[in-house]
Amino acid sequence: MLSESSEMYLQAVYRLTEKERGVSISAIARVLGHSLSTVSERVSRLAAAGYLSHEWREGVSLTERGHRAACRTLRKRRLIETFLFQLADYGIHELYEEACRLEHLISDRFADALDRILGFPLHDPHGHPIPTQDGMIRTEPREALSETREGNPVRIARLRTNNPDILSYAFLLGLVPGRICTVIEKAPLQGPVTVEIGSGRVAISLAIASIIDVHADKEVQSA
Repeated sequence: MLSESSEMYLQAVYRLTEKERGVSISAIARVLGHSLSTVSERVSRLAAAGYLSHEWREGVSLTERGHRAACRTLRKRRLIETFLFQLADYGIHELYEEACRLEHLISDRFADALDRILGFPLHDPHGHPIPTQDGMIRTEPREALSETREGNPVRIARLRTNNPDILSYAFLLGLVPGRICTVIEKAPLQGPVTVEIGSGRVAISLAIASIIDVHADKEVQSA
């Protein structure tokens, strides 16, 4: 069994390497708020245990064993978030912190039970894919709402933030995973993005539009 601290390290490396092959000790330290010496020591221990690879030129990355472990924890968190949202009346802005506390406490067996109770969901309430039991994560074509062409209907896929204020605001406007919307106008000079959703229109900042991922495919556009 990995300690809670070790699981947090693997999660940090997982997030940081989603777009990069390897990350630096200093990047991990910034994310976790730990000193360079503390991070360096823990990375060395996790590398010795086979969870991380640490090459001077390529930085820190997950091994296959580390990737499976990170995905197990991620699966627990996203299943917990789904349970809290669907069955415990939590708001979408309240899920992340609660799930972060619980993800280190439940067993794989309990996670499997949650999965069955929830009907084997593919995504959590934020739209993030839930890893399978064997650590696989589904990849799906997405783009930011801010990059969507005007006039093309798209389906909201994911809210790429844990900021509770932004999540509450998006939920209030109806900009949540599963909803179909259309970009009507993009104002110049970093101006607002006007979006049609349902029977109304809302103007949101470019910053918020950039963290809303959407599916822009023929199936949605013909819906």
